[in-house]
Amino acid sequence: MATTIQMTNEQLHALIEAVRSSAASAAGNAAAAATGSDASKSKGSFSTCTHKFSGARNHEDVEEFITNIVTYKELEDISDENALKGLSLLFNGIASTWWQGVRKEAKCWNDAIGLIREHFSPTKPAYQVYMEFFEKKQDDSVAIDTFVVEKRALLAQLPEGRHNEETELDFLYGLLNIKYRKHIPRQGVQTFRDLLEKGRIIEHNNQEDEAQPKGPLRGANRVERCTYCNFRGHTFEVCRKRQARDQTNAAN
Repeated sequence: MATTIQMTNEQLHALIEAVRSSAASAAGNAAAAATGSDASKSKGSFSTCTHKFSGARNHEDVEEFITNIVTYKELEDISDENALKGLSLLFNGIASTWWQGVRKEAKCWNDAIGLIREHFSPTKPAYQVYMEFFEKKQDDSVAIDTFVVEKRALLAQLPEGRHNEETELDFLYGLLNIKYRKHIPRQGVQTFRDLLEKGRIIEHNNQEDEAQPKGPLRGANRVERCTYCNFRGHTFEVCRKRQARDQTNAAN
């Protein structure tokens, strides 16, 4: 049989107040935990970031540094304010000295990124990019992947949207080594991916061909070549053309 618990009005009110107090306390703890979590995230910094910059005036180095720290900032959920404050931790050498002189000009994180690009990798005028692009053709020893990557990096310095991929392919195709152009017609590639895939096949075939024995076979299987008529199968001493020449000269 169930036991009936009787409570006075005072006891009932006390129980209700206790439940309310417990619920309020739990809600407060949850809010504090969330606030603490947000605060923890907002306190992220570059203190453990290993990407450093020493001030190299090189477009590729500058862009690599910027990409690395922007990615790190996003992954660590560092606020713009904390990122700007801690940016000096990432500079070495002349870059550190430069930052001390210009840091007041950076009012926000994007300002700082802009200053880095402006000072260490200023935008090249288009004519200079074109000069560098067409200055050098592909050397026989340069892999097609390396050549295409370097040329596309130059074109990336032009204002966005200046050329479509087809036009860039037209630019690059004429600079390719003849061993690629012989086997890859311009109309046979529509994208840089097509060009690279076909170029790698040619390189692979060339490597196999170079691995094959070259020249006359040695030892018993060696095929003689006449030094007079340049045909194989006989030597200078028994060359009929050479003998006929000698006979004609003797008769005269």
